[in-house]
Amino acid sequence: MAARAGTSPRKGKRSSDGSWEDGTGACQKPNSSRKRRKRGNADPEALAHLHPLQDYLKDGLDVIFCGINPGRMSAETGHHFANPTNHFWRCLHRSGLTSRLLPASEDYSLPDTYNLGLTNIIDRPSVEAADLSKSEMKAAIPTLFQKISRFKPRFVCFVGMGIWEVVQTALSQMTMPSATVSQDGGWTVQQTSKDGKNKVNERKKGSALGLQSYKFVYPVDADGKVSETLIFVVPCTSGRVVRYQLTDKIAFFAELYALLHKPTTNAEDLLPIKVEAQG
Repeated sequence: MAARAGTSPRKGKRSSDGSWEDGTGACQKPNSSRKRRKRGNADPEALAHLHPLQDYLKDGLDVIFCGINPGRMSAETGHHFANPTNHFWRCLHRSGLTSRLLPASEDYSLPDTYNLGLTNIIDRPSVEAADLSKSEMKAAIPTLFQKISRFKPRFVCFVGMGIWEVVQTALSQMTMPSATVSQDGGWTVQQTSKDGKNKVNERKKGSALGLQSYKFVYPVDADGKVSETLIFVVPCTSGRVVRYQLTDKIAFFAELYALLHKPTTNAEDLLPIKVEAQG
């Protein structure tokens, strides 16, 4: 597993264009009550002529990478993570997930060549993720869960803490008697081990990068094995994110690569999420 030696998260600061980077590792969080600078091109109608990006998915992928939504350059070019300052493609290559540095224009090759997939939680493009509302993202989560259940990847990897915080909130609000949400925004999962003893796994809000304590589980297959999808979170790969530098981001991708190549991954203590696939 890749070490993060020497990592020194930096405090948030303003980018060159004046937008706020909050230091959480998230691409601008969904729109909240904080006062935001007015920008005419934040109007959805300004980007209405652009088309949503195509998903690149197939059954049984090793990883589906899920972003928030297409940025303007990605929507204009028709390719995922197309901004040249975005670190996504470099992280894939330097972590070992791809054998060479791919240009964004070859995003379509990921499923067949590397058994990796690409999707977004929101289809419509925007100038930045902060132009999306939390309610819009929340409404899109059931469709995302159905997509994960349909294709059953080994891992789903959320690119950015902003998207994961919304997904985590949705998961914690589902009716699951073995899960509780603490008042400080963290959550605790309690499960019973084979010897009858309770096991407790805690994660505090703001620390949820890497492997998560949830997993998607599916009906038993023909071989009698239960299929499942583990959840992983990496920092936003935008070059404007300053808390995690390129080397830090690569370390998280390398950690995912290491998990993929482990003979077995202990997932017994992860909280199961059951989603019925449709059609």
